Amino acid sequence: MDLLAAAPVDEGENARVSVICHCMRELMNGLPSVLSEASIPRPYPSSVALLRKLPQLLTEHPGIDLELDQDLIPVPRKLAQALSALTSTVTREQGRNRENAAALLTGSSSATHPVIDQWNRTYQFFVGWTHLDRDHDNGKVLPTDEVLIGHFRVIEDVIEVRAGLFFENLHALEDLLAEINEVTEDKS
Repeated sequence: MDLLAAAPVDEGENARVSVICHCMRELMNGLPSVLSEASIPRPYPSSVALLRKLPQLLTEHPGIDLELDQDLIPVPRKLAQALSALTSTVTREQGRNRENAAALLTGSSSATHPVIDQWNRTYQFFVGWTHLDRDHDNGKVLPTDEVLIGHFRVIEDVIEVRAGLFFENLHALEDLLAEINEVTEDKS
């Protein structure tokens, strides 16, 4: 929020936007585990960790040509298992993100509500501007502060709806505690 409130600087504006969007992406990733009753944990190992192992597996089998012009290409079992694990982990990660968003936004695991699409569009917006080498090098114009704030509002609305009841209950509890702890004169 401080960075968003800071005046944009021409030479550093792309880094400023990137940091803001990175922070918002991380906030969106963490909100389901904080604000919803059901949160699906990340698969372990992650798809990124599994992906990093593939080059080493390929160097162990230098004779493999994965670009052969044929329908079936034989690969060693270890490599096939690594590709299978990577594919299933990516699928679980993608489903997890949508199901966690559903739990956060609707209180159910059904991922078909329109608000989930809005949430995912906002998430993709922030992800798209998180890394300096993605959209910036493609000639896309950096989003303005007004555009960033528009996307912030989606997240603020969710937090307000999900946390509002907590703060209402907290105030009721504070009133109750004040009444219980009130010192009164004993007139017996």
